[in-house]
Amino acid sequence: MGKSTVAVNLAIALAQQGLKVALLDADVYGPSIPIMLGLRRLSPRVERLPTGEEKVVPFTKFGIKVISVGFFIEEARSIIWRGPMLHGALQKMLQGVAWGELDLLLVDLPPGTGDVLLSLSQLLKAEGALVVCTPQEVAMLDAIKAINAFDQLDIPLWGIVENMAGFQVPETKQLFHIFGEGKAHELASRFHTQVLASIPLISEIRQGGDEGIPSALYPSDPAGRLFHNFATLFIKRCLQSISNPFH
Repeated sequence: MGKSTVAVNLAIALAQQGLKVALLDADVYGPSIPIMLGLRRLSPRVERLPTGEEKVVPFTKFGIKVISVGFFIEEARSIIWRGPMLHGALQKMLQGVAWGELDLLLVDLPPGTGDVLLSLSQLLKAEGALVVCTPQEVAMLDAIKAINAFDQLDIPLWGIVENMAGFQVPETKQLFHIFGEGKAHELASRFHTQVLASIPLISEIRQGGDEGIPSALYPSDPAGRLFHNFATLFIKRCLQSISNPFH
């Protein structure tokens, strides 16, 4: 459903608006963020702090800091880990990384409501969650499960992001709602939140992700503008939910 695409472009747009942003790719089953940021097949270095403690140094790309499980395993390798192993990996990526001073840490979660989400809630106090969905009815069911899981873990729902919200014809810019229409707004109304972004199928977004040059790098382009508008609404949502969030 494009969670990683949304996470990467939102992080870059927020950084371009002056925030200190980091992105943690916690999708241990399909870590794609290294590809989307042009950091494929790289391994981060470890440095010794003045305290004597050793920590991993996150990569910095396009103004954001990033760590992914994809930096520590072979690209084609499947991860088959039980809960304790997942918990340990997340703990190392959160607490064993020299993140430095941040305004925001965005976490890209895997699909579903399993061990990764549970471990994250134990390791980190999440201020809020965004649910990324596509317009189909079956996708809405998955989104509802995710929202209910966040509620059980006392993580506030900050909004809905509707991805693949229609196909935009490159030549005419005409939009066809091939996956349906209106479901994301129905979902937002049901759970008393808002749709923060509605992102159509635009070839430039897909191409940018494949080539490691995300659309948000170009806010004057139509695709990039979508993510920068999204970032502006996201910041407002942060300000509504957290007192004094950015120092």
